[in-house]
Amino acid sequence: MKHEVYLLPEDREFAEKRIIELDKEIQNLGPDFNDAFSQSSETWHDNSPFEAVRDKQSMLAAELHKLRTLVRTATLAPPKAKRGTIAIGNVVTLSNGSRYKIAGDWTHQAGHHVDDMHIVSRHAPIALALLGKKKGSAVAFGNTEATIEAVARN
Repeated sequence: MKHEVYLLPEDREFAEKRIIELDKEIQNLGPDFNDAFSQSSETWHDNSPFEAVRDKQSMLAAELHKLRTLVRTATLAPPKAKRGTIAIGNVVTLSNGSRYKIAGDWTHQAGHHVDDMHIVSRHAPIALALLGKKKGSAVAFGNTEATIEAVARN
């Protein structure tokens, strides 16, 4: 069975805006390429300004390709979850005081601490430990053992 990719609406919106920015950045490299081509060097393979611009273009193009593929292949409907269980998009509060927001398969905020909660993709170890559990359940991940105190929709 093929795994469907899901993005939270705010992550999809960020990715779409970033795609537009990356397109512009790549287009804006034109004058830099022109300058690099006009640089003289002793040999044809010794043009470091050209190599620097080409490397920048390659990095931007790789990010652009990744985001376009992500947006194109992502489904608009979140994966179904059993009623009353933790699912993508939930904010979970644990007994140790930690709060986690479970994003989809990709989030531009992964690993960040925003609004007093950790943002994690659904593939993060903590998310895997939480998904499908209910309020009051015990969870263990790494060196942490806690109880789920609250589950909220963000």
